[in-house]
Amino acid sequence: MQKSKREQRLEKKRLEKRSSQMKWLAIVVVVAVGLTALFIIAGQVREPSVDHTYTQKNGTLLGSPNAPVLVVEYGDFQCSFCRNFYATTETQLITTYVDPGEVLFEYRPLDFLGPESALSAEASLCAADQNFFREYHDIVFTNYSTGNSGGYSETKLIEFAALLDLDQAAFDACLGNGEKSEMLTQLRGDAAAVGVTGTPSFLVNGKLMGGNVPFDTLSAEIEAALGN
Repeated sequence: MQKSKREQRLEKKRLEKRSSQMKWLAIVVVVAVGLTALFIIAGQVREPSVDHTYTQKNGTLLGSPNAPVLVVEYGDFQCSFCRNFYATTETQLITTYVDPGEVLFEYRPLDFLGPESALSAEASLCAADQNFFREYHDIVFTNYSTGNSGGYSETKLIEFAALLDLDQAAFDACLGNGEKSEMLTQLRGDAAAVGVTGTPSFLVNGKLMGGNVPFDTLSAEIEAALGN
C-alpha cells in the first residue's frame, strides 16, 4: 500500500534524524578513541633522547675525583629552571669540562616544591646507591612533572627505575621504606648553610651562583677557578 505524502515526509524526517544521530555517535567515538590514545601516550615513560654514556661516575658525583674544580648543582626535579638547565646547558658542561677531567660535577637533590620533589629526590638517591644516579636523573627530567600532580608518584618513580639495569627489588624497597629521607634532610640543611634559597643554585669551588646560569657565565667561573 502506497504511503501518503504526510507519511513519506515523516519517514524522511525519521531517517534524517537517525542519520544525524549516527554521525554524532561516530564523532563521539572518534573523540573518545583519540582522548584514550592521548592518555595512554601521556602515561608512557619516555627515555632520554640523548643516550649519554657517563664515565667516572660515583653516586651523585660525575667526573675525575682529581679534577681541580668542583661544581655542585642544587636542584629540584619539579623546578622548571632546573629542567631547562638540564635541557640546554648540562650536556655542554659535561662534554667541555667534566669528560676532559677539569670538573668534578655533583648534583644534590632538594625538595623545595613539595612532596613529589621529596619523593623524586629520594628515588634518585636510591638509584645512586646502585651507581645509576645520573641515568635516573635524566629519565626523571625527560618525564618532567610539576605541581605535585602525580607525575612523580611512587608508582611512576618505580617505572622510571625499570628502564635501568639495576636491582629493581632493592630500589623499590629503598624508596618504599623511605631510606633516603634522612639524607634528604641533611642535604636541605647543607644547602641552607651555604646560602641556597632556591633552585637551581651552583657552587663553583665554593662560590655560590643562583638561578638558571647560562653556560657562558658558568664557564667563566670555571675558567677563573682553573686559573685561565
